Parts: sequence; C-alpha cells; structure tokens
Amino acid sequence: MSALLQVEDLEILFKKKKEYVSTVSGVTFHVNPGETLGIVGESGCGKSVTSLSIMGLLPDNYSRISEQSTIQYNGRSLVGISEREFRNIRGKEIAMIFQDPMSSLNPVLTIGYQMVEMIRAHEPQLSKKAAEEIIISMLKKVGIPRAEKIIDEYPHQLSGGMRQRIMIAMALSCNPKLLIADEPTTALDVTIQAQILELIKSLQQEFNTAVMLITHDLAVVAEVCDRVMVMYAGTVVEEGQAADIFNEAKHPYTIGLLNSIPSLEENISRLDAIPGSVPSPEEFPSGCRFAPRCPHATEKCYNQPPDHYQISDHHFARCWLYSKEGVN
Repeated sequence: MSALLQVEDLEILFKKKKEYVSTVSGVTFHVNPGETLGIVGESGCGKSVTSLSIMGLLPDNYSRISEQSTIQYNGRSLVGISEREFRNIRGKEIAMIFQDPMSSLNPVLTIGYQMVEMIRAHEPQLSKKAAEEIIISMLKKVGIPRAEKIIDEYPHQLSGGMRQRIMIAMALSCNPKLLIADEPTTALDVTIQAQILELIKSLQQEFNTAVMLITHDLAVVAEVCDRVMVMYAGTVVEEGQAADIFNEAKHPYTIGLLNSIPSLEENISRLDAIPGSVPSPEEFPSGCRFAPRCPHATEKCYNQPPDHYQISDHHFARCWLYSKEGVN
C-alpha cells in the first residue's frame, strides 16, 4: 500500500534574534489511507509544529523548512508550493481540527456563514442554499441537535463540546483524505472526550479518512490509534504498531511515559516521573537528545546521535541500546 502522506528528514527552523534555530529535525514518518497515526510526546516536542508544516501554516516571517526536507501528499510535494496551491489542498484534501475551537472560529460570524464560506471556497459552483444543505447534514452526522437553528448562532452561544463538533463537521465537509486532529479533546471533560473520539472513529470509517491524532494523552492513543509515533525534543524516538508501543516499548523515554500513567490495579503513593525537563532547542545535546534524562546514558549517547534501529518489522527506536555495538 502506497502512503497517503510521506514525510522524510523534516527539519523546521525558527528565527531567534538573527539566527535560525532547528526546533524539529530528522522527522520521518508516513500515514496510510484510512489509518490512524497517533503522535505523542510532552508539550514543546514538535508535534503541532510538524502538523502546521504539513498544512502550510508556519509563519513565513520567522520560520522555514530546510531544503532537504520532503513532505509528499498523494505523490505531490508540499514543500515550496505557493499559498494559492495550498489553499486548494487545505480544507479539501487535508483538513485540520485545532485544539481550541473558540479561537479557531470567528466570534463575530455565525456558524453557518463560516461553514458555507469554507465549502464554497472549494466548490464555487454550489449555491448558498446547496452549501447550507450540506452543512446541516454534516452537523446532524456529528450529533448536533437542531442543526437548522445552530447555523444562525455565534460560537460564544455554544458549549466547548458543541464547538468542537462544529470544527469536526467543518473539517469533514469537503470529505478530505487526511484529517489532522491537534489535541481535539484537550479542553473537554471526560464524557465529552469519549463522545468526540467515538465520533472521529465512526466518521473515519464512513469516509475512509486517514487521521493524524496529535495528543499527549496515552489513553486516547490506546483507544483509537493503529500506529504510534513518539516525539521528544523535536525528533522521533520510537515508532510502531500501537500494541508494540504499549506492550513492548523500547526507548527509555517511551518507557518513562508509560510508567508515569497511574494504574487502577496498583496501590502506590507516588507516581513515577522522568527526571529533568525538555531542553530548549539551543541546548539540544550533540548526541541523543534524551541523554541528560536517560538512566542508561553513556558518554557515547551524549556525543553521537543514534540512528533508527529496527526492533521488528514495523517497530523502530532511535536509541544506542538497540545498535549492534550497544551503548558502550
């Protein structure tokens, strides 16, 4: 099966004072048609920045993608294309659900106006009435009651869960092949989170949409993802099938994340925590970026960056522990 999205050796640089600093580097992954890829890691690890680079939404004035980076969607390169070309892809081919629906929706325009504008931007031949019929149908699909009335209301009149459903309906209105969901349940309570995740799963099956789910919530990943990619300090440290990551995690960072999850079966007074904190991009070690926090780190780890080592057919870890030479 050929990948729908293929990202290779992605490096994203941000301008700090007069120099560009690499915040994301060496990121390589793919998304197949109809599958769900979970991208996990601590805040600031580069998850959202990676998704914005795919959408062509990085700020031009102080960021750039390096020349060796490859982002291919359906065999077409997305690096260096014009904003006009991106507008034809964004929303129609690749859609995104942002983490805060209140700031993603225009507060002074009605829900209906915003959704109709989006649909007609990609389907200009549709009349306003025809576009309204599509959005009412889509709002009903995502479980919005009285959809005919909701389209005349403003974002502030709706709850967080309702606004998030509207964002999902808007993202799926043009039947995109790839949906990027950036922490779509972060601001919602647990019962609404479950409903939103179930909704994304059911709509994915109906439309055969591939999903990139960006989150720091491992329980969410275990629930909905086929494969998992773990990021740390702007790079990928482990990737594999969800079952492999949760049952046979190999990278010390992934193991640390999993050990920090409280268990209902164990009575413990203190949760495990990974010592230290994520370094800023200017302070990334020249070797493994996790070395300062890793219990297995040796001098080699601090000085030489490890490659991706294959654990099994679809399981990789960026750690010297799995090289032929080991960490010594």
